[in-house]
Amino acid sequence: LLFIASMVTLGFADFATKQASGRISPALGTLIYAASAMAPALAWTLWTKANGSLVISRAGIGWSIATGLAFGVFAGLLFFLFSHGVNLSLGVPVIRLGGIAFASVLGIAVLREPFNLQSVAGYILAALGILLIAMR
Repeated sequence: LLFIASMVTLGFADFATKQASGRISPALGTLIYAASAMAPALAWTLWTKANGSLVISRAGIGWSIATGLAFGVFAGLLFFLFSHGVNLSLGVPVIRLGGIAFASVLGIAVLREPFNLQSVAGYILAALGILLIAMR
């Protein structure tokens, strides 16, 4: 259920970004995105603190900052691409599938996660999918 909720939330975020693009400067859209993203995170943090304790470490803080910076740049790039006419039905699949492939490579190469022939076939199919979507 959480996977489905994550997919729906991510898909709606892409849709909302496309709807905002061209109606607001990409820089301002990204700033508003970042500021509004703090509301649910703050509420969740306060609820967690009130009902237990928060885990914190230097590495956790550093990687959380890296996550925020990456999503901030990503959101800015989406606003920029969509404001320059990239279609939602083309841009999102190409970007997401490429990002999935990149994250998978990092998991295998950096985190030493296991992979097998089935995984390799999946990556090849994803690459072909990106190619087919991009060539339409």
